[in-house]
Amino acid sequence: MSAATSTASQMIRFMRRYPWRVAAGAFMAIAGTLLGFVFPAVTQKFIDDIIPNRRLDLILGAAGLALGSFALKQFFYTLRTLANNAFELRMTYDLRSELHRKIQHLPLKWFDRQSSGDILTRMADDVPNTQRVILEGIDQGLPAVLQVLLTGGVMYSIHPKLATVVLIPVPFIIAGGWIYARWVSPRATKAREAASGLSTLLHDNIAGIRQIKSYTLEQEKQEDFDESSGAYRDQQTKLQRAWSIYGPGMGFLGDLGVVLLMGFGAYWCIQDMQALDALRTSAVNAEALKNFEANALTIGKLSQFLLLMGMFYEPIGRLHGVNQTFVNGLASAKRIFDILTLGGAEELHHGDALKEVKGEIRFEDVSFRYDEHRPTVEHINVLVKPQQTVAIVGATGAGKSTLFQLLTRFYDPDSGEILLDGKSIRSLSKVSLRDSIGYVTQESYLFNQTIRENLKLGKPDATDEELWQALRLACAADFVEKLDGKLDATVGERGSRLSGGEKQRISIARAFLKDAPILLLDEATSAVDTKSERLIQQAIDELRRDRTCLVIAHRLSTILHADQIYAMRSGQVVDHGTHDELMKKCPYYAELVALSFQEEKLAE
Repeated sequence: MSAATSTASQMIRFMRRYPWRVAAGAFMAIAGTLLGFVFPAVTQKFIDDIIPNRRLDLILGAAGLALGSFALKQFFYTLRTLANNAFELRMTYDLRSELHRKIQHLPLKWFDRQSSGDILTRMADDVPNTQRVILEGIDQGLPAVLQVLLTGGVMYSIHPKLATVVLIPVPFIIAGGWIYARWVSPRATKAREAASGLSTLLHDNIAGIRQIKSYTLEQEKQEDFDESSGAYRDQQTKLQRAWSIYGPGMGFLGDLGVVLLMGFGAYWCIQDMQALDALRTSAVNAEALKNFEANALTIGKLSQFLLLMGMFYEPIGRLHGVNQTFVNGLASAKRIFDILTLGGAEELHHGDALKEVKGEIRFEDVSFRYDEHRPTVEHINVLVKPQQTVAIVGATGAGKSTLFQLLTRFYDPDSGEILLDGKSIRSLSKVSLRDSIGYVTQESYLFNQTIRENLKLGKPDATDEELWQALRLACAADFVEKLDGKLDATVGERGSRLSGGEKQRISIARAFLKDAPILLLDEATSAVDTKSERLIQQAIDELRRDRTCLVIAHRLSTILHADQIYAMRSGQVVDHGTHDELMKKCPYYAELVALSFQEEKLAE
């Protein structure tokens, strides 16, 4: 099965969620199409019967019938428009919500391979493009196909020979549409990839604007942007050139059908009129004359045929537009369904729930690598007893933060086991496990919301008093009091309205508020000054009394408070013990302590 066929089948399966909406759209499309045949039939009646036979008594009824058909046709069109607009909004909401839900539950390894700009492009651009394909298929494609088939049938019932001639361009139109789709499809995919690359670059430039300005990289980044924008422009130009050839070419084939109708229709109409004149002057019986008149191509039938030709080729013109939307949108749909059909989504509630956490943590021969090239941590053995504070120390890149990522099951070990109170954390539900852990990362992230909303991530039902208490523990109450709006002050994108130390203290307050039995602090005091660090350290000392606490730290003041210290280098634990023990037996640890001491002296 080709990628296009697979994506189309996935879109059809998605549409099956809305059977009544699709059925209602099809019914109104069929009704509107059938009503469209009334006027050509009335026109034929006027030309061949009412006018030549002076039937004044039939004029009002025939005109009323035509007027009624127009009114009903517009009524069904209005209903179809209202229904499809509601369908469009509902489907866009459902598709975007399902995509977001899927992305939220994908493992972090997937995010490690993606760019934020690409994900945003799929959500912001590819979802509407996919929705447009589905909706145009129902709103334009389905009615157009029905109208073409029904009109073709009616034309064959009127005059099979003329219908055959005027439909000669149709096979060429079908072949042209197929060739266009085959040629454009891979280029549409490249255009979507170019759009994604442009969004990724734009996202990076905006997120890194301070670095760009500090290194005066405005010109270089502008050149990169122009190059990416030019690549997108080039891909779009190829698509537009293809359409500029395809659209007029298909329009010409439709015009050819009209010319064939006029030429052959006029020829056969004149022949039939001459034959009728000859029959009327001959001795042929009335029954034979009547049969010939019924099958003859009269001026009224030719006029009716001309109107039907418009009804036949007009939806074919719409199908050209649907084809363009379909081919371009199929590339977007593939990018959407590539995510929706991904396996390996996190099962947050699968596993046992933790009822009472004592806080004993064991890493037993744990190894893990982010990629195939090199291991990140190897054969890690760590024991954290309940209510102990354990510090993990080591140079940058030693694998310290990875241990926290594994403990919270952001990733699972490649080998070995991590036990919590004697149970493998693989057997625990991720929701229950993570609810038992308060985690302050090295790089604090605040959402573009109020301080209150950011704090309540730790405890959604927290009172204002509890919020202020957490802020006081994190030494953040003083600066929050000075903000306009206090707890209701908006922090800006990624906390841009706060300093690095202020963001970190809000993040620490959030962890305090969560009041989890296990606390993970990943360089939690690295972004605060020495005075604030001392105050936070006092709060941490108070907080850790009845909790298991793991701390990644490089400052001597933090290390000294630990019950046990594990020294890591190049992804392995080289030694562990108390501070005094390690100073005697581990030269690597002594070197780290000396370096930390020098840094703190300089900071003072």
